[in-house]
Amino acid sequence: MDEKTLSDFLYTATDELRSYSDSFESRARDRFVTFVKELKELGSHDEYRTMLHADRVILEKKSRRLLDYIEVSAFIDRIEIISLNQEVTQQLIDILKSAKGFETVNHDPAASKVTVPLPPLSMNAMLELKSTAVAKQQQLEKALFGVKSQTGQQIRAGIEREYIFQPDAAKVSKEIDQIIEHYLTYSKIFSIAKQELVMGNFKAKTPEEEELHAQIGPAKALLEATANN
Repeated sequence: MDEKTLSDFLYTATDELRSYSDSFESRARDRFVTFVKELKELGSHDEYRTMLHADRVILEKKSRRLLDYIEVSAFIDRIEIISLNQEVTQQLIDILKSAKGFETVNHDPAASKVTVPLPPLSMNAMLELKSTAVAKQQQLEKALFGVKSQTGQQIRAGIEREYIFQPDAAKVSKEIDQIIEHYLTYSKIFSIAKQELVMGNFKAKTPEEEELHAQIGPAKALLEATANN
């Protein structure tokens, strides 16, 4: 997860930002990218990412380390494994069924992908993940206003030293408010998308949540996507 992956969700100014605003946007963007990355990983089964670390396959009559030929992504409801080598894929499927005990292993040759469905989470586990998704959004909101406060102190110091004048400071303040509004809106959209992925549905409690829920499509698709997308 990086800025390139999230380019459609990052703030884009219609006019060039002033230096204070540009610095603020950079710091806000970093926190937003980290927030989405943590949301995407929330609830993933980390143990499944390493379950094949000791397994080997035979290629050209030589024993090879399986993880050198595949990429494993673990999600709340499934494991997805990308394998571009047909021989490796067949041996991988055999390992998953015989050695790892998975009864259902689906192979999509067109996508070079093997998918293993995982058992559903308990209701308590789902509610805990939902609460964490909400808490992470609130933490980001608090962090953004913390950065705004720090930037405000820098602007006041700049005014005192005449590095920036009052009219420009007012414009910077307006730009910062627009940046905060952008990232808070998208952070709420991502949080709602994650909650729906965890629970299977989302019930809006406010008109704002109802409006934001209607916009979760792209965010939900990104959170669902494999690491290769």
